[in-house]
Amino acid sequence: MGEPERTGGIALGSFYARRAKRLLPAALVVSVISLITAYSFLPFSRWSSIAGETIAATLYVENWWLALQSVDYSAQNNAASTVQHYWSLSVEEQFYLVWPIFLLALFLTARRFPFDRQRILTGGLAVIGSASLIFSVHITYASRSEAYFVTPARVWEFATGALVAAAAASLPAGLARASILAGLMQWTGFALIALAAFSYDEETYFPRYAAVVPVLGTALVICSGPRFPLWSPNYPLSAAPIQFIGNVSYSLYLWHWPLIILLPSMLNRNLTDVDKAGVAVVALLLAALSKKYIEDPGQAKLLIAGTARRTLGWTATAMAIVCLMSAAMMAGGAAAQEAELGKLDAISGGDCFGAKSLDPAHDCADPFGSPDVENVGEDEAPWFASADCIPHEDPIRAQERELLSACDFSGDEKVSETVWLVEDSHAEQWQAGIFELARQHRWQVNASLMGGCPLVDVKRVAFLGVRTTDAEFQKRCLEWSAGVSDRILKERPNTVFLATFAAGETIDDGTGRSQLEQYGEAFRERVGQWTANGTRVYVIRDTPLTLNRSTPECLSLNSSNPLACANDKAKALPLDPLAEAVHAMDEPGTTEHRLPCNLRSGRNH
Repeated sequence: MGEPERTGGIALGSFYARRAKRLLPAALVVSVISLITAYSFLPFSRWSSIAGETIAATLYVENWWLALQSVDYSAQNNAASTVQHYWSLSVEEQFYLVWPIFLLALFLTARRFPFDRQRILTGGLAVIGSASLIFSVHITYASRSEAYFVTPARVWEFATGALVAAAAASLPAGLARASILAGLMQWTGFALIALAAFSYDEETYFPRYAAVVPVLGTALVICSGPRFPLWSPNYPLSAAPIQFIGNVSYSLYLWHWPLIILLPSMLNRNLTDVDKAGVAVVALLLAALSKKYIEDPGQAKLLIAGTARRTLGWTATAMAIVCLMSAAMMAGGAAAQEAELGKLDAISGGDCFGAKSLDPAHDCADPFGSPDVENVGEDEAPWFASADCIPHEDPIRAQERELLSACDFSGDEKVSETVWLVEDSHAEQWQAGIFELARQHRWQVNASLMGGCPLVDVKRVAFLGVRTTDAEFQKRCLEWSAGVSDRILKERPNTVFLATFAAGETIDDGTGRSQLEQYGEAFRERVGQWTANGTRVYVIRDTPLTLNRSTPECLSLNSSNPLACANDKAKALPLDPLAEAVHAMDEPGTTEHRLPCNLRSGRNH
């Protein structure tokens, strides 16, 4: 802001070179060390995603990559990468790329026309900030997960800081010396920050209006200036240990997350409270070393006599090296995955392959022994797309979403019958088996799958113990489930396949009864109409819950002792409210099926 006043312009090359020297050395070093450690200690199934995100982080587009992932339901449960936290650094770099040009345009406008420069500057900042806030409110409503990461929804936060800086020069001179007023501003500011920190949760629509609270609090703390009375919250924050944390905060930001992601695999267990305390200590130690030997020298000594062009050239070279290392890791992961698929093809279809290995008549080796194949890769994912499926010409709509696919497996012959596959992702996992039956019997399969939504006509109020307060989500679920039921009643299909994660959902019909009772009655009211209408309903009991340890990563790390990945049976096989509802109905048109838990892929496991 001062440079145009002094020189009439902004030396953009020098500005970008200073930013690169300040931020990139430490960020790139942490990225490379994290990449090498992930290659050494994580299974190959993680290499591709971590390397891909490292490239995105190095090029400072990680926030956009995560925004794309956030709207992909099948990717939402993917393990976090070592550089996932770089999304905010990416937003910052994008801000630095555009903001100087915007400021320069405002100064040139003020010079060209007889306007007050300060008013032009603050007015321009206010306009762009307001436009960004309006966009943030809109996109948070339309796509909350995506809104968290995209840069335009965050520009207003930077604009607020810029307005604070722009207004600092025009504040009354006595304000900086008014310690009582400063103390009140500091208490108010920290109270607003604390309010957001302790009251917001995963159900909060954010950023939207909710982000105004911590942003305003931060602005108040900064505007209050360096003075503070003894009763101000700034007094304890002036202590040396707190000042030390602030001094190394950038490196601490960079180091803490890779430690959290990598340490469980390095220790081959979930982190205990003692481990987490150790992570904090190690992160602080690494941050102090990074600050002293990377951050400060990078800013003060790196290419000290070099031109901006030379600095930016070396910056581009360093970024290219990190990207090449990441690409090599991706290639290594792809080669390892291809080797695993070769093993899979070699044993596929044998008597001791997949579910058939559980048959005592096949005399297989210990079914809990070392696996022949550690990871079957994304080709075996249950959310695959089939070329036989197209959007239905008469879709089921819920809040402008179209939620019905028509999958014709009749070939060149006449469709023998139309069957439906409905519910959430736990129904989606049975696509491969259902579609194989459809090919054999020339079915058309109408699939309507809505992640996280129960089929019953009752609100879902919690998921895995975390409450659901998103009224729009609840409304969408109810619209979808009603639409599915109406279509099945209208079309009277011969067969409906149904599976759901009812054990992980909490519904509330307002009666206060148990979940089994609520699900039982709601299920009878909805599905009972289908069976009374002549439709046969196959309810597939949910697969065992292995949310704690039985992951491909765990099995890869414990291939010689797979039972190290076992889960407690009582936790893995809780009562399935949907299955219990079938028992309670005791009607001939509804059948519960308990299928082998590893019968799930297109390779006839």
